[in-house]
Amino acid sequence: MIALSIPEVFDACDLLFGSKVEISLDFLKYLEPSGLRSAYRKKALETHPDRAKALGRDEAKMGDRFREVTLAYEKLIPIVENKGAVPVRSRSSAKINNEKPNTRRQANRDFSELFYTKKIPKRELLLGQFLYYSGLISWRTLIRAITWQRRQRPLIGQIALDWEMISNHEIQRILMRSNIKGKFGERAIRLGYLSRFQLMALLGKQRNLQRPIGEFFVNEGILRFQDMEVMTERQKIHNRDVCWKNRP
Repeated sequence: MIALSIPEVFDACDLLFGSKVEISLDFLKYLEPSGLRSAYRKKALETHPDRAKALGRDEAKMGDRFREVTLAYEKLIPIVENKGAVPVRSRSSAKINNEKPNTRRQANRDFSELFYTKKIPKRELLLGQFLYYSGLISWRTLIRAITWQRRQRPLIGQIALDWEMISNHEIQRILMRSNIKGKFGERAIRLGYLSRFQLMALLGKQRNLQRPIGEFFVNEGILRFQDMEVMTERQKIHNRDVCWKNRP
């Protein structure tokens, strides 16, 4: 499977499904290949250059658009067939030290590979955010870590399915209701498939099954286990200090 960045995957989704569908990794995990093929056929029909004259459009421009649509489909079909697993491009590494990143080298990198070099924001931060704002990991590495963590936990819909709260058909209906804003659980409540109490139970189960984000950095060799212990303690101190200063 060709490695893609998350933005590339989402751009491909947006091209095929349009802005009316809320694109997310959860959407890709539940999307069936038949649904993707249906969206592709519709877009291909709209953009095929053979229909340029009938539609009164420029044939060359429609040809370019048609190729973009086809490329988007080719990017997404292996991901959908693999249940939404996105092979993310690039791997960054960092060490805990007092050296500043080489900004000259960074100038030639993709923006998402840059390291944060300013002061740590004076607000509560999750561990991954704290590592990024400490200059130890790049933005892309943070996104990779978050994506990894989300993959390690079962989806709310899957837990609800396992607990026989909803069916596969109902899950598909919830995901396709793009006119209803919010995450899967909130949509399910608004559509009457779940109660607020049921969602709270599902979220609690999901949190219990979620693996610590620090495992990603250790497993990938980005930070040592000892480094993670140090940074975890620093994050706790930072959040405690911020909370104390913000007390009324």
